[in-house]
Amino acid sequence: MNKHLQSVREFREHFGFSREEGRLSDMTIVLRQAWLMEGGKQVFLAIKQGDMTVILARLTGLAYLALNAVAMQGAEVNMQPVSWQHDGSVLSLMRLIGDRINACSSGLSEDYSALYCACAQLSGGFLNADFDKSFGLFHRHQMETGTGRGQGAEDRSEVEWNRLPDLSDCLYE
Repeated sequence: MNKHLQSVREFREHFGFSREEGRLSDMTIVLRQAWLMEGGKQVFLAIKQGDMTVILARLTGLAYLALNAVAMQGAEVNMQPVSWQHDGSVLSLMRLIGDRINACSSGLSEDYSALYCACAQLSGGFLNADFDKSFGLFHRHQMETGTGRGQGAEDRSEVEWNRLPDLSDCLYE
């Protein structure tokens, strides 16, 4: 099993997040799509800002959200190669992330896996960062600051974009 997925499953179990075996319901897909679109927006705003540590934190958060959808279905990560080459334009980043988020409207674990793989690839290839380390630190932060599912919390995302960890130690010089 993918160790990042295992961490997300630990998070979901610890905080009492629900699990839907197999195909997600239409309303769950709609809600998850809204969260992924917000995550994409956060990544794009970070790119505009230009702070590599913020971009890394938000890419890692987006990957965490994608893996939550895989974990929710009881599926495994389908590791997929990412065909992206930095062409000097941020529009290529936007297209890659936007296309992967859009594909997740299918509700299929393969599409959520593809988004996770894209975030991992961009972290290493675009940011020159240690994605494994950033994911581990992000997960630890989630376990320390996360909140469980309580009354009225069923529509809250697993990632709170206004409080992300500092992942500056994960960037290579």
